[in-house]
Amino acid sequence: MKTHIITIFDKHHLGRAVCLRESLNQHAPNVLARFLCLDQISYDIAKKINLRETTVMKPEDLNDKELLESRSSRTNPEFASTAKPAFLRFMLNSGIVGKGDLLVFIDPDFLFYNSPESLFEKVYKSGSITITPHRFPKHRESEKKTKGIYNAGIVFFKNDEYAKKCLEEWRLQCIEWCYLRFEDGKIGDQGYLSDWPKKYKGVYELEDKEVNLSNWNIENYEITKNNDNFFVDEIPLLCYHFHGLKIYFDSSDRLKAYPITIYHDGIYARYLNELESAYKKIQAVDSLWRFGSVPQLNMLRVIKQKIWRIFP
Repeated sequence: MKTHIITIFDKHHLGRAVCLRESLNQHAPNVLARFLCLDQISYDIAKKINLRETTVMKPEDLNDKELLESRSSRTNPEFASTAKPAFLRFMLNSGIVGKGDLLVFIDPDFLFYNSPESLFEKVYKSGSITITPHRFPKHRESEKKTKGIYNAGIVFFKNDEYAKKCLEEWRLQCIEWCYLRFEDGKIGDQGYLSDWPKKYKGVYELEDKEVNLSNWNIENYEITKNNDNFFVDEIPLLCYHFHGLKIYFDSSDRLKAYPITIYHDGIYARYLNELESAYKKIQAVDSLWRFGSVPQLNMLRVIKQKIWRIFP
């Protein structure tokens, strides 16, 4: 079984995509990757970096006229969500993903802390389509309505008839409506996933707490560290989703994060180190690259944000 990883981004998330690819190089060196770049500058830089086992593509390469026509009514983040099922469908129908292969979409703002090989084998054996619940804490259960039961940041597909049927319909749904707002039970590409277990055969819900840990569910668990490894209720952390993280370059040109967007010092510090290395790889091609960063915080705002994190 070969595993294919795909992700979508524009210039503001290229650094994170490179970071994701490098973490997979470390923990899953046999994984094949494809980047869908939404602008010319991210495409050009990604090509020049020449990442291992990584193919770089543009939306036009998907040969999907309806997808391209939808772009004029979407923001870049909305178009990235719209393009997700179209990209997945292309991968399965093009012959790139073989009959015995696994296809995984991962948002670019993920980092792997351990090998995902056993996870890939598990989801491949468990069903045709694998999705991860948000696992909101009890006091946030109401967010299932406005954000969806499942998170679309990581989804798994086997190359079979059930997965293809799901992707055909999901693509049409997203082309018709995919906006980053809650409306009539829909929210971006993500709200559609809530119906999948009842709608399609072969859907598996992945409850593994060490997968897709993020700011919306980390408070459910005890996070510990031992020998440079992080544990989620004594289970080794596999991958963390750094949704909403805001980064900036300080006066020494070091990468920092807004304190208000940090939900665990150790996990986020590791990511910032890896992200800084990714930016250095990009800056070796374009020394002025700062896309994806926000204005530097002054000391007063840093203090205010740290206080807010303690007393929200």
